[in-house]
Amino acid sequence: MEKWLDPKTIAVWILVVLAVIAILAVSFVKLVQLNFKRMVENKLKESRLQLEYQKNLLESGIAVQEQERTRIAADLHDSLIGKLTILRLKNQLEYNFEQIDLLLGETIAEARRISHDLSPPMLDAVELNELLEDITMPWKKYLRVHFYTNIDTATTINQNLKIQIARIVQELITNIHKHSGASDVYIQLKITNTNLTLIVRDNGKGFDYKEAKKGIGLQNIELRMMYLKGAHKIKSSTSGTSTIITLNHLQFGNQ
Repeated sequence: MEKWLDPKTIAVWILVVLAVIAILAVSFVKLVQLNFKRMVENKLKESRLQLEYQKNLLESGIAVQEQERTRIAADLHDSLIGKLTILRLKNQLEYNFEQIDLLLGETIAEARRISHDLSPPMLDAVELNELLEDITMPWKKYLRVHFYTNIDTATTINQNLKIQIARIVQELITNIHKHSGASDVYIQLKITNTNLTLIVRDNGKGFDYKEAKKGIGLQNIELRMMYLKGAHKIKSSTSGTSTIITLNHLQFGNQ
């Protein structure tokens, strides 16, 4: 009988094979456990980062609200109350109908602007493109605003969605005017029966997006987009900046 056919030799080989299989099985289980542990740790890390990010956005949202209150208070004090004070003094010192009428007209226009900033009137009767054209009108003193639309006329946009999109456009144009040095702004609004796409582009000097992302303005836009459950992308270079916003407007229902 050949040596390899010896029962003892066969038994030894069987034990060796079983030991190798056991080692491989234990190694596989350990590897799976290790990978699962790493996956859980990564998920927990992502969750912590997401929670921290949402916390920062919430804090930014609160800061934006306070900033907006401060701006409105400054508008009321410096602009509206200032004009009313001048009007009162002129009326006390020398009554001049033309000057007083002019100041009254400016005061009414200023009050209307502040009121409009707080809440655009008749949202239910105004289409989104009309609302955006209206809020961009004052900026035409500083920028050339080009507005393009492609709208499914049968589509109805929720009032809350209108105001959120309007606030985003206000934030973008304010940033463009303050920081970009642009001369032209291009706004494209496309609305289908399900989706809304908004593109705001300028010909300014651009900015470092990673650095600017820390600022309240861009965080405010991101906070609003999270609320709207939409997607947005900002591209910036030395030839200008583009912001693209897309969302499904059907999730907001009708007005």
